[in-house]
Amino acid sequence: MRYLLFVLALIPLSVSGQSLGSACRNAPTLPVTGTRIVNVATETALQQAVSSAQSGDTIVLANGTYNLSNTLYVSGRNNITIRGASGCDSVVLVGRGMDNSNAGSVPHGVWSNSVGTTIAHLTIRNTWDNLIIFNAGASAPRIYNVKLLDSGSQFIKSNPDGSGGGVNGGLVEYSVFEYTAGAPAVDHGSGVGYFNGLSIHTAANWIIRDNLFKNLHNPDSSAYLWNPAVLVWNHSSGTISERNIFVNIDRAIAYGLGDVAGSDHQGGVIRNNFITQLPGFFSAGRSAGSDGVIIVWDSPGTLVYHNSVLTNANSARSIEFRFATTGAEARNNLVDSPIGTRDGATFSQSGNVTTATSALFVGAASGDLHLAASATSVINQAPTLSAVANDIDQNARPSGGAYDTGADEFVAGTDLVPPAAPTNFR
Repeated sequence: MRYLLFVLALIPLSVSGQSLGSACRNAPTLPVTGTRIVNVATETALQQAVSSAQSGDTIVLANGTYNLSNTLYVSGRNNITIRGASGCDSVVLVGRGMDNSNAGSVPHGVWSNSVGTTIAHLTIRNTWDNLIIFNAGASAPRIYNVKLLDSGSQFIKSNPDGSGGGVNGGLVEYSVFEYTAGAPAVDHGSGVGYFNGLSIHTAANWIIRDNLFKNLHNPDSSAYLWNPAVLVWNHSSGTISERNIFVNIDRAIAYGLGDVAGSDHQGGVIRNNFITQLPGFFSAGRSAGSDGVIIVWDSPGTLVYHNSVLTNANSARSIEFRFATTGAEARNNLVDSPIGTRDGATFSQSGNVTTATSALFVGAASGDLHLAASATSVINQAPTLSAVANDIDQNARPSGGAYDTGADEFVAGTDLVPPAAPTNFR
């Protein structure tokens, strides 16, 4: 049953020939709260509700497709929520096309420079630039159960403020990041194929959890071959990336990217993630020039715990530490390619298994890295790691006599544990 639920979550959907991407993540519906509840059913009414919003407003969109005539700008008004009534497929905000340079007044889907912007229970797709962008003045944004499809640049962009700070305290959960028919094919201003799932600059304490990242991949002809799905850099710190699923991505998670003065990222945790590159995903030349699917570059003190990674010989390393990275750790990861270091980085390790095969998992061909009952070589075999008290399904560790290696704690005869009931607090 665990395997069936996972497969259903990855089956592409379509309406009138247009792909809606993978199914929405299994997320409870947020309660409808706010100083004012503003219900809208047309794109014109939506634009009016956003432009005239007062701090504390919740704008609730009726089911339907909203072809945006303008980016939705949340400017200088705090605690604004833009949401559908329930699941993420029922309300769809549509730009003018990922590769349509005639974006006009719709370069982005939603733009905010405000505190506490929440976007929930809807789909945003097909914008020339970012689907969602946060700029100076924003903090504590929340993206909940949102499907983000076919972005011309970063799916979510969080910019620095120009004074050494940025957008702190972001929360991104139960969301889908996906290209449904390939990455951008034209130059959007920075070279063909410049994108990320998230690009977070100069920010502290983001939490990225329970999301699906799928098909974030450029062809070999692209100017950008190694875009991380999750990129947190430019003097950021304290990021937590947990319980996410990555399928066919060029890189999964990058804490730091360059060797910079100070640190490109500091601290944070990468734990309980599934990462899969399917066989033959990269060309031979691409594989020869690869590094890691998890990279910790110039990010001292970062902890990489209990991840399951199948590169299937596409990437040279599962996890790589680089540059001025000290005090980092890699523990209890279940991977099929080496964990390594270069350019002076150091890290501590224990409990890692680097010889994983698809036979250990119930659905490796679909990216489902839950442990098979026959995976006795890694079930109850890992050292206790008190910093990781549960697994990708929020099952408690240990479920048997000892911890299991990787992101999944095998629990015989149980389904996936439903996500905890949400609140409006973090």
